[in-house]
Amino acid sequence: MHSKFYKMLLLVGLGSVVGVILLLQMYRFAVGPQGVEISFPTLSQVSLTSSPENAQCIECHQNESPGILDQYHDGKHSQRGVQCLDCHKPLEGQEKMTTVHYEVQMVAAPTPNNCAQCHDEAVHEFSISAHAAKSWYPVVGAEDFTKEELAKYHLLGEDGKPLNNGKPNVIRDVIGKDASALSCEACHGIGKKNDDGSFGDCRACHLGHDFSIEQARQPETCGQCHLGPDHPQMEIYNESAHGTYYAANKEKFNLGAPTGTLTTKDFPSPTCTTCHMSGIGDIEPTHNVSERLKWNLAPPIATIRADGGQNRQTMESICLNCHAQGTIDEHMTQAEKIIDLTNENVRKGQSIVNELRTIGLLPGSTMSTPIEYLEFELWHHEGRRARFGAIMSGADYVNWHGIYEQEKALVEIKAEAEEMKKD
Repeated sequence: MHSKFYKMLLLVGLGSVVGVILLLQMYRFAVGPQGVEISFPTLSQVSLTSSPENAQCIECHQNESPGILDQYHDGKHSQRGVQCLDCHKPLEGQEKMTTVHYEVQMVAAPTPNNCAQCHDEAVHEFSISAHAAKSWYPVVGAEDFTKEELAKYHLLGEDGKPLNNGKPNVIRDVIGKDASALSCEACHGIGKKNDDGSFGDCRACHLGHDFSIEQARQPETCGQCHLGPDHPQMEIYNESAHGTYYAANKEKFNLGAPTGTLTTKDFPSPTCTTCHMSGIGDIEPTHNVSERLKWNLAPPIATIRADGGQNRQTMESICLNCHAQGTIDEHMTQAEKIIDLTNENVRKGQSIVNELRTIGLLPGSTMSTPIEYLEFELWHHEGRRARFGAIMSGADYVNWHGIYEQEKALVEIKAEAEEMKKD
C-alpha cells in the first residue's frame, strides 16, 4: 500500500517538474528574448531519450566540440525538439554527400533541401533570389550549371547564350583560383551549387548551430559580405541616419520578434532585413532579397528590373511606416538622378576604351593595361558606390567615393587614351 502511494507520489512529482519545464519553455517561445532567462533543460534534451542515435551525437560532441552543443541548446531548433539527424539525415539525391560517421549515415553540411523539410517556402524564395545561383555564377561562370539551370535562374542573355559568354567575373581570372577561394567565393558561396543540385547555404546568414533569427536581423551579419570598395552597403548604412540610430539604440530593438509580427516598436529604425526581407505592416516577409528592388545597380549600366515598378511600391510601403510619401518621393527622385549620372559617366569611359580596341591599340587579353583597370573601376567601384550611397542615404559615398572618383577617372582615361594614340 505504502509502496503504491510513494510510486504515485513520485510520478506526480516528476509530472509536475516536466509540466513546469514545458510551460516555461512555451513562455520563452512566446515572449522571446525579452522575457525571462531560463536555465532548465531544453525540450530536445528531454526528448533525446527516445532516439539513441541522437543521444550518441550529443554525448560525443559534448566532449569533442562543446561549442556546437552550446549553440544548439541555445537555439529555437533545440527548444522545439529538432534533433541532430532531423537536419543531418541524408535525403534522396544526396548520395554523393553521404558519409558514414560512427556507423551512422549522415550529411555533414546540410543544404537548402534539408532545410526545406520544414522551411519550404523560405527555401523557394531564397532559390530565386540574387543570393542563390545568381550569386555563384560570377565566380565560376557557366561551368557549374546545366542548360536547364541557366534558363531557370535567368542566366541567359537575350541571345540565348550564357551571360558574359559563360565566363566568370574578369577579376576572378586576374587573381587566380587560389586567391578567389578565400575571397570571391567566400561571399559568393552563399549561392554555391551543392551536390544534390540545390544552390546556396542557409548558414551564411543563420550562422552556427543556433540558427538565430536575431543574428540574421543584425546589419553586421549582412556586413560580412556587403562591404568594401565595390558594394559598401555596410559602411553606407553605418553613416546613414538609419545606421546611426541603430548603433545608439540597439538595446531598444526586439531582434527576436516572431516572423511576420514586426512593428516600428520592435524596430524603431530599419536594419538591412527590415527593408529587404522582414514582414512589417501589410508586407509579408520574404527570403528573396531582390523582391523589393526597382533597380539593378550592380551591372556597368544600372537598369530597372522587370518588376521594378511593383517592387518599388512594396519597398515604399516599408518606408511609409516612418516617412511621409512626399519625403520618399523627393529622396527617390534625387537618388535616380545620381543613378543616371553614374550611367552617363560609365558610357563615356566605355566609349573611349572601345575606340582604342577598335583601332587596335589595346591587346586581345583583358585587364592588361592601366586604362582597362580605370574603366573597370569606373562602374564596378565608383559607379556602384555612388548608386548605393544615393539610395541608402550615404552622402560621402555619393560624392567622394562615387561621382568625384568617376570624374577623376574620366580625366585619367582621356589622358591615357591620348598618349596611347600618340604612340
